[in-house]
Amino acid sequence: MKTLISFLYFFLAASGLHATEPWARAITPWSWSFPRDHGSHPEFKTEWWYLTGNLDDEKGNPYGYELTFFRHGLQPVATQTNSGWAVRDIFFGHLAVTDVRSGKFLFSEKITRGALGEVVISQKDMQVQLAGWTLQRKPDSTLAMSASDPTTGIGLDLSATPLKPLILQGERGLSRKSATPGNASHYYSFTRLQTTGQLEIAGKKTPVKGLSWFDHEFSTSALGENQEGWDWFCLQFDSGDELMLYRMRNPGDRTDPASSGTWIPAHGSSLPLKSSDFTIVPLDEWKTSSGATYPSGWKISVPSLQLSGEVQPLLLDQELRLQRTGNIRYWEGACRFAGTRQGKPLSGRGYTELTGYASPIGQGMKE
Repeated sequence: MKTLISFLYFFLAASGLHATEPWARAITPWSWSFPRDHGSHPEFKTEWWYLTGNLDDEKGNPYGYELTFFRHGLQPVATQTNSGWAVRDIFFGHLAVTDVRSGKFLFSEKITRGALGEVVISQKDMQVQLAGWTLQRKPDSTLAMSASDPTTGIGLDLSATPLKPLILQGERGLSRKSATPGNASHYYSFTRLQTTGQLEIAGKKTPVKGLSWFDHEFSTSALGENQEGWDWFCLQFDSGDELMLYRMRNPGDRTDPASSGTWIPAHGSSLPLKSSDFTIVPLDEWKTSSGATYPSGWKISVPSLQLSGEVQPLLLDQELRLQRTGNIRYWEGACRFAGTRQGKPLSGRGYTELTGYASPIGQGMKE
């Protein structure tokens, strides 16, 4: 689950642009075909390619990064026109770098209508270019990514190679977000990518290496009418296992029964998890300078796996404050995990995303 829905709502409200119907919807499991399904699915209204990772420099100093590409369709069929300004989709990009040692969290955003060749997104494979930011799958499935912003002084140039095959989230890749049919996405992940390259902070380039996580989702409607946001976790353990959990929040901070997750063992098949299979309990909170309050630190328990432990952020302030589209704000940051599984110590790192705490999720996008 990502921030695209709330992000797009505010952008469309401010711009006066409105999407038309009909669109394809995620009702039943998708008939997956790769490499084609690494590419774009323009019959669906929303889509994203999402990378996060925890990296270290040569001295062992930790860093986090986020690089995301979003597509949102305004009309299901391209307008028949020869104009280079014709718009079928709008596109967004987010870039963020966490420098734990210096206590800095820096971020950047891009927005474009995709006119005049500013955007290139293939429907045959993962080839995404957004006004100079790029993501491309190589023949060996290595993901090559590059992005920079001279204004904020951040950038990255990374290669991420899968150490495991991709997994389908939910029911054969159908990830339900509420009880209403069609409130779902088609969703797959590369959960462990060996990553090398360099990060740029304040104009200085630093060699880094570590692990990344990649999500690709496409849908037309995902959220229920009363859902207020979500808490999403991806955890990569030193044991070679991974865990993804998302908690959809209903009014009164109640967990929606559609919440779910996936356990990905070091070896063997992944295991889907229902909302009743796990608990996520906030341990503390963090208040922004503007007065918004986020949970900060969580106790996670998955009894069927005999797994429990704490997730703690590497920095308290990892909130993206996006000025170009109605001051959308969400928290997405690098975290660490410490706990046990089957009575043995378990540690790792990962990423957490929190939405709906500082800016509301727009109801207008829940179609």
